Amino acid sequence: MRVSAFFAPVRDTPDHIALAEALGFHAAWVYDSPLLYHDPFVALARAADRTRSIGLGVGVIVPGLRTPVATAAALRSLSALAPGRVRAVVGAGFTGRFTLGLGPVPLSALEREVVDLRVLLDGGETAHAEGGRPVRPIPVPGAEGRGRVPVLVSCRGPRAQALAARLGDGAMTGLFLPGGFAELRAALGPDAPLVVHAVGAVADDGEPLDGPRLRAAVGPVVAVAFHAFCEQPWRLAGLDAGLREEAGRYVASVEQALPPARRHQELHRGHLVELVLTEDDAVVRDENVRRFALCGTAGELRARVDGLAAEGVDELAVQPGGDVPSELERLAEALL
Repeated sequence: MRVSAFFAPVRDTPDHIALAEALGFHAAWVYDSPLLYHDPFVALARAADRTRSIGLGVGVIVPGLRTPVATAAALRSLSALAPGRVRAVVGAGFTGRFTLGLGPVPLSALEREVVDLRVLLDGGETAHAEGGRPVRPIPVPGAEGRGRVPVLVSCRGPRAQALAARLGDGAMTGLFLPGGFAELRAALGPDAPLVVHAVGAVADDGEPLDGPRLRAAVGPVVAVAFHAFCEQPWRLAGLDAGLREEAGRYVASVEQALPPARRHQELHRGHLVELVLTEDDAVVRDENVRRFALCGTAGELRARVDGLAAEGVDELAVQPGGDVPSELERLAEALL
C-alpha cells in the first residue's frame, strides 16, 4: 500500500512537500478551505518547482467555492508544471462550507461538479450553471495542460459512495469509515484507487498518547471530531454511551461559550493545526486519541496499515502535526 502525506497549506508547505518527496512519500495532498488556509493551487505550484516525482493532490474541492471553469483552469495549470502528477478530490464540504455558516452541498450539486470538472479537464463541452450556455476550454498555445488529471470523489455515506463508484476516478474517505472499507472497495471495483485520510503520529514506547508532543501532533484532530458534534448533532446518536455523554457536555459548553452568530468561525480556528478552544484540552485524552487519530508505536501503526491494505485500501494519506518536519520524518521511518 502506498503512503502519502497530507498538509494544511500554509507558508512552509511547499518545503514540507519537498521533504516528503525526499523521504519517499508517494504523494502530497493539501486541503482546499479558503477561509482557513492558503490557496491549494498556489501551494502546489510552488511545490511543483521544488519536486520532481511526488504526486500533488487537492482535496477536497467543494462546489461553489469557485466555478468548475476556474477549478479546471487551476488544475490544468498544475498539470503543465507537474505532468502526470496531479490529482483532485471533489466533496460535499466540511470546513470549506462550515466556515461560511453553511452545511455540506446536496448530492446533486456534488454530482454536477464532478461531471463538469471531468468534462472540462478532458477538453469537452458542458452547460454553464448560470444561463446554461455551452462552455468548453478554448485552445491557446502555451496554456495547455499536460496529462490527464484524475478526479476522485470524497465519500462517507452510501449515496456518496455510490456516486464515487459511478462517476469518480476513485474515492477518498476518512480513517474511521463506519463499517470499514470492504464495501466501498467492492463498489469501486478492483482498479479504482481508494485513498484513506488520517491525522497521525508515531509514539515512542511508553509515551502517553495525550502527552505534550502527541497532543500537539494529533490533538487537533480530536478537537475537530468534537467540533463536528457541535455542527452535526445527529452524530451523537451513533456514539457509545460514555462518549455520547462526554460529547454532550462538550457541545453544551461550546454553545454557552461561543455566540451563535460567530460560532461557525470560532469553532474552526486552528483547524487540524493547533488547539485553540479551552474546551478542547479536556477531550484530548488517550482514549480519544486512539478513537480519532492514527497514533501509536511504529509496530502498532504498521499493523494498522496492514489491516487497511487487507480491506482493499490502496493509499494512506497521513497528516503530520505539531513540528511537521520532525513528525513527517518519524512517520516515514515507521511506514515507508
